[in-house]
Amino acid sequence: MMLFTSYLIAAAAMIAAALYLILRLRLFVTTTTMLVGSLLFIYGPAALSFTLSSGQFGFLIRPLLGNVRVFSSMFPLIKEKIGDLDPVIISLNFSLALMYVGAIVGIELVGRLLSTRATLTDAAVAKWSDEPVRDEQYGHLVLLIAISVLFLFMLFVSVREHHLGTIQHFYSIQGDNAARDAYRAHFADSPSYFYRVLLSAVAPMLVIWGFLAGALRRRWPLVLAAALLFLVAIIGKIELLSKAPPALFLIQIALAGMLTFTNRISWRAAVAGAFVVSLLIYAMTRLIVILPEGASFIEAVYSRVFEMENETLVENFAVFPALHPFMWGANIRPVAILMGVPYVPSYGLVGYIWHNTHSITSPTLFIADAWADFSYVGVFVYSVIAGAICRGIDLTFLARGKSVFAIAVLSATFPGLFTLLTTALNSALFSGGLLLAPILAVVLMTTMRMLNGGEGGNRTCASGKDSTH
Repeated sequence: MMLFTSYLIAAAAMIAAALYLILRLRLFVTTTTMLVGSLLFIYGPAALSFTLSSGQFGFLIRPLLGNVRVFSSMFPLIKEKIGDLDPVIISLNFSLALMYVGAIVGIELVGRLLSTRATLTDAAVAKWSDEPVRDEQYGHLVLLIAISVLFLFMLFVSVREHHLGTIQHFYSIQGDNAARDAYRAHFADSPSYFYRVLLSAVAPMLVIWGFLAGALRRRWPLVLAAALLFLVAIIGKIELLSKAPPALFLIQIALAGMLTFTNRISWRAAVAGAFVVSLLIYAMTRLIVILPEGASFIEAVYSRVFEMENETLVENFAVFPALHPFMWGANIRPVAILMGVPYVPSYGLVGYIWHNTHSITSPTLFIADAWADFSYVGVFVYSVIAGAICRGIDLTFLARGKSVFAIAVLSATFPGLFTLLTTALNSALFSGGLLLAPILAVVLMTTMRMLNGGEGGNRTCASGKDSTH
């Protein structure tokens, strides 16, 4: 009875979130709508169907594909270790419901605290598609210097770490996906945390910002600098030897291109977006993954997007508290230091419990870390914070309408939201760029204004004419 109730409550929360997205937030592209929409897309009905099918991969699409090879499920191993899976599923379903409620509470809380700003933002977002793109910059020398310095630094790291050689060797491995996985585990990604943060959080934003600003004002050195930064950034993304990073980067570029025209999520935009995303995922998967004989590409992508993350979420909820007590803050490095205990991230602990090796980790949706630390209270509080931050970003950057600055920041939050779906909240905010990119954008804009005499600069519309405000 409790299991059925948990499914009912989770489904009701998802329906409420969908109605909130359509009726309250409306179908415009903002950080807030991307948050709620992405949660529903990956951890909505797909999560419920996956656990209802006892973790059978491809359960919903297998009748359409015929007799294809499917991935093995972790559910038998989980049941073997903890016995009855019902308490885990119940906890997960209630947590998903709390996540949607908490995110909505955070969004509404910020909107009510900053009601005047919220009214301006909602009006600007509603008329976005009817306005030309404005360039709010007060001089582009600072932007050109920032892009050029970042390009030189990333080029230096790329050459020093032999990124092109790593990529070439990876693709020289043919017909052996296990060998590729082993090579990826040992050689993918830069050992420099600073470089990784710049690659994920800063470079894409500056590429979009520099290209749009340069094109609008016909500042070709700025366009050239942005193009060079794009090249070293895409090399860095490919060097991660995973299909998601380069695909997400290109989706960011496509999203920015769409936002220069419209922010309305119409059926035409949805179809075009689905086509572009599908094409990119197909291309990246073909380049990165060697599918086993008899495996279906469609089933592999479907399972990776909709099912593997949900399975990892079940793995995390199965560990706490059945196999390990709640961590009560030890999952957060500064708190662990204050507590005087070793810092062991929950995703590493979960990976070791299920796979018996420290080389495999199991990061997943941000509420998994919240659950590991503080149970239901953590899930709700973390969700409130996520909703509040996303709404706060919108109120900060979108109130003045369609501008190069707003498009660059809005595009930069997209990978941060993706990181939120796959790892801890603090990682999404900083390493993923959800909060770090907007903060750096404000710093850069403030520097521009200070060096150009405050608010008295000129803005440029898409037509190329200057208008003084």
